[in-house]
Amino acid sequence: MTKKQARGVLVTVFGVVGTACFGFLALEYVIARYDALQTLVALPAPLGLGDFLGVMPDWSAYAVTFGIWLGLLGAVLLLLGDRASVLVLALAFVANLVASVWGALVFVQGQELMTTIRPLEYVSALLLGSFGLWLYARTAKRYGRL
Repeated sequence: MTKKQARGVLVTVFGVVGTACFGFLALEYVIARYDALQTLVALPAPLGLGDFLGVMPDWSAYAVTFGIWLGLLGAVLLLLGDRASVLVLALAFVANLVASVWGALVFVQGQELMTTIRPLEYVSALLLGSFGLWLYARTAKRYGRL
């Protein structure tokens, strides 16, 4: 086990960026799930998950839900400098990997655009975001910066 060194500035940068990105996705998710908030806070046209989550199969919608919320939790833990962020971000990556299976199936079937969101692009962005944060957290933990 490596000895913990001084906290690196990149841990803070990745934590802030990850928290901001997954925080926005979590806010968008909450607005999509609660109808009262949808009427109160109107998002611009390309944003809004309400209709998108309605056309997804349940297993993929659950995977997107877990991916967003675990990604937010992992990013906050990374910002706090907790080593548990590696495990939480790995779980977020697995959840987003499951969701990307549905995105790939929809793309192969030729349904590129659903509502205002392209499914493959959305779940791929979730997948790449969680993978990037996990990879950085794992590397920082390995070299004792986390």
